[in-house]
Order: sequence, then structure tokens, then C-alpha cells
Amino acid sequence: MQQTIEPTEISFDAYTLCSFLPQLDSSRAIPLVLIGYRRNQDPWFVWLVPKEGISAVHLTEDPYYAKVLHDPHTYFTKKLSKYIEVTGSVKRGIEMLIDCHQNHLAFTPVTHLSEMPFRHPLEVQLVGTF
Repeated sequence: MQQTIEPTEISFDAYTLCSFLPQLDSSRAIPLVLIGYRRNQDPWFVWLVPKEGISAVHLTEDPYYAKVLHDPHTYFTKKLSKYIEVTGSVKRGIEMLIDCHQNHLAFTPVTHLSEMPFRHPLEVQLVGTF
């Protein structure tokens, strides 16, 4: 039996993508989370890794980043909440998160979408399903 799939839409005023760089000079990264926001609303997290995290084996020997990879949901939620509390603003909290953590955690510049919010169904192309 074939089921109808309803795509989920997300709509942001601005967003950033955070990836993990196993090596600082690496051109390959592991996308972890898309963080976006709408004015006067809480931030949105679009997780690109499972809730239980990913294994740090063969990615890093650094215990700090191994912990981040093991539980990224808790890590990013806690860090961003702290920065929002410090700045009093979701936008400035995200900017502070980016400024304080651009190392093995690589963030794209915050993309502001002005009058035209980002609307895109979440689609995933799985390896080996071609």
C-alpha cells in the first residue's frame, strides 16, 4: 500500500547551517543542524543528525567535540538558550553562538531572507536509493 507523504514546510526570516569539521583545514563537513528564526519567535532547529547523535569514532579524539557529536540536541539547545538569555534577542543569540564557536563547528553566514521567507519542503536523498 502506498501512502501519501505530506512534506513539512519551514519558514524563516534568517538561518544558518552548522556542520562539524573533523579537521580544521578539511573541505568535508558533517551537517548537524539548521538554525533559523522568525521575528519575535523562538529559534527553530532542523536536525540533520539523529536525536541520539553520531559516533565520534574516526571523526575526532577531542573529548569536547565527541560529547557534542554524541548529544548535539542538548548541546545546541543549551548553548543557544544561554546566548539568547545574555543578549535578550534570538537573532543576537544566534550571532553570538556563531562568533563563539567557529572552529570545528563551522557555521554558514546568517542568511537573511527579508521579505521572502525561506520555504522549502524537507527532502532527503538517501545514499544507495537511486
